[in-house]
Amino acid sequence: MAGHFMACHGGLNSIRFALYQEFPMLAKRSITLTATALLPEPVLRREDIANSLLARDVLADAQRQAEQMLVLEQEKADLLHQQALVSFWENANAFLAQLQVQREVLQQQAMTAIEELLSESLRHLLDDTTLAERARALVKNLAASQLNEAVATLSVHPDMAEPVAEWLADSRFAQYWQLKRDASLTTESLRLSDANGAFDIDWATLRNGLAGRDSSA
Repeated sequence: MAGHFMACHGGLNSIRFALYQEFPMLAKRSITLTATALLPEPVLRREDIANSLLARDVLADAQRQAEQMLVLEQEKADLLHQQALVSFWENANAFLAQLQVQREVLQQQAMTAIEELLSESLRHLLDDTTLAERARALVKNLAASQLNEAVATLSVHPDMAEPVAEWLADSRFAQYWQLKRDASLTTESLRLSDANGAFDIDWATLRNGLAGRDSSA
């Protein structure tokens, strides 16, 4: 029996050796730890953990402060932007108001120049009229000032009698006004007289009135 056991034990060793040869990773390994190889204290100390937590709190506080500073800077930037817009529109409105004043001044100057040009042109036209044209203009203006038809005497210089007579013949005053030639009157004047008095009109006064100039000018 003992011999048989030894034989069996020898056979097992042979099989084990063969397995080790075929599969080396099945070989036993052993590590010997000495006293100096063991850690003398925990891997993370309490002080390290506390410092780590403190650093985390400091970092979070710094981040909050940075975010607050960023918000404040953004608000400052928005305020500066709004102030810049207000300043821009104030300057723009002032500039536009100044342009409006200048435009109105230029318009007034242009209107004055146009009126002067028209008046000057009209004066030249009036100065170029013939004596007959002036006579008709005088008697028309005189008739326009009379609201009612009344018996009166129309005195005229002999040189203007013919055109005045032609106009009078076709007017509503034909049967009321009696034409009278009066050499004592100036050439370019008329006189209408009735029971209430006399009314004189001359070309120089009419011309200045038509041309927009004071008769004393």
